[in-house]
Amino acid sequence: FQRLTVVFLLSNELAISCTGCNRAEYFLGYLTKLLQNHTAYACDGEHLSLHCPRHSTISVQSAFYGQDYHMCSAKEPETRMTEPINCVAPTSLQKVLDECQNLRSCQLLVNSRVFGPDLCPGTTKFLLVSFKCKPTEYKTKSACENQELKLHCQESKFLIIYSAIYGRWAHEENVCSREVERIPPFG
Repeated sequence: FQRLTVVFLLSNELAISCTGCNRAEYFLGYLTKLLQNHTAYACDGEHLSLHCPRHSTISVQSAFYGQDYHMCSAKEPETRMTEPINCVAPTSLQKVLDECQNLRSCQLLVNSRVFGPDLCPGTTKFLLVSFKCKPTEYKTKSACENQELKLHCQESKFLIIYSAIYGRWAHEENVCSREVERIPPFG
């Protein structure tokens, strides 16, 4: 049996305080920052900065530190190599998770010393991070297959769906089948 899980926020546009700005535009900008995926990159020697708006934290989706022929090579053309080599640091994701996960903002210096042994000395590398801004206050509701899931909020609030998943996690017990077993048979 499958299950639908929805993560949502209840937001109140009137609670937003911004001086000299249009509240509706500010609110839409805030929502956009929460709901979209963000990508940031920096070349060796630069700082990578990740930032999320108030009431949200960084949720790292992926990270890559390695060689690229387009993003950073224009700065140092002599480091451009003709043959592609596997120059990917396997510690990239864990390092970015350790430094940035669940923080509102973070900054990382990009260089090979941060990400372990340099697999390609003498080549320019870069760090590419994909992240979302996860709300700090949210609610989760689930419904099993063939069940109805109703979400509602007060008139002055907005219901914002942050994520929805249909199915179940590999490590999760089959919660829905246990619920079906508890239903008394019709006689």
